[in-house]
Amino acid sequence: MGDFTALTVDTGVGDIHFNRFRIAFQPRAGIPPATLASDLIDNFPTYFDSQFATVKFGDHNHEGKFTLHFHGYAKVLGVDLAAPHSDWVVREWVDRNVGFTAQTLKREFSDAREDLETGVGPELILPLIPIVGLLGTLAIGGGAVHYNRMHFLAGRRSWRIGDGTVFGLSSDVNVLETVAVERFSAQAYNVGNSVIGLESKIPDIWIALLNNFVNKKGLTVVPQTLKPRWKNKNRVDYLQLSFSEMAKMIAEPEYWDVYRLYPTIIP
Repeated sequence: MGDFTALTVDTGVGDIHFNRFRIAFQPRAGIPPATLASDLIDNFPTYFDSQFATVKFGDHNHEGKFTLHFHGYAKVLGVDLAAPHSDWVVREWVDRNVGFTAQTLKREFSDAREDLETGVGPELILPLIPIVGLLGTLAIGGGAVHYNRMHFLAGRRSWRIGDGTVFGLSSDVNVLETVAVERFSAQAYNVGNSVIGLESKIPDIWIALLNNFVNKKGLTVVPQTLKPRWKNKNRVDYLQLSFSEMAKMIAEPEYWDVYRLYPTIIP
């Protein structure tokens, strides 16, 4: 067995979550979208890190491909319920002129801090702390370690930067967008969502990333007219849909627009 196992969307549980987050901004003279895409890839932790989550470049590869190591915060009364959990993804596809796609992973190697704290520490487990206490979903020890090693989502997320026309918008803007097709990776996380709202925390992470990018690059945001079903929060337009099965998602026009732009979003 290698260092990781891929958590493809078909291995997940519960509804399929489909989402898009985008921000439009004025192009800067002499800086084409391809340059911005390359910069996003090289400096992703700088743009990603926020009060909601942090990331660092991984020190383990998966099948020779680059990884990223995330920690999302789930703070209640100043206590981070997500500790000692972290999430790993592999950069499954990359085009330095466009962006990249990440696949979620389960860690298969030992991490003394995470595994020991999960198995015997007073917190017990990740965002599953209240689940163990209230529902007794997991066995303490090996079972807890197994779930703690999994990214809480099974699926893929992509990032792309391009001219507005690529996204069906005006040529007067550039766009940074991130999209995902994912499910919870285990029933424990699906239950955890109902207990502490894991899914509700996702928009803040990606809204922060998009705003960090335009702010740190000194770019001017250009508000866009919202499409039906889309929402706006803190200058970011976004869409979140859920589907009980893959066939229903594939029948959704928004899915085909995403697949056109991000053909690696589904393995």
